[in-house]
Amino acid sequence: PWPALGSPRGATEATNAQSLAALRSAIRDASRQRGRFEVWVTHMFVLADLTGQNTGVGEGLLLRAAADGAPQVLARWSAA
Repeated sequence: PWPALGSPRGATEATNAQSLAALRSAIRDASRQRGRFEVWVTHMFVLADLTGQNTGVGEGLLLRAAADGAPQVLARWSAA
């Protein structure tokens, strides 16, 4: 378990900001390493806060860091 992937609902603004910073950093780190692939399971609220895009139940996003370091959505995937 990684607390940064936990639901932001009910957490403090400071905790949510720290979690998003940790996730953005991890995406940047993984994007720099050729052949690196990670699977994270989290809440749609986390993905929305991280990418600025809403997701559906059971939907996944393929992300990488853009040139400016921000999470970039490359693809969407639905399990349904």
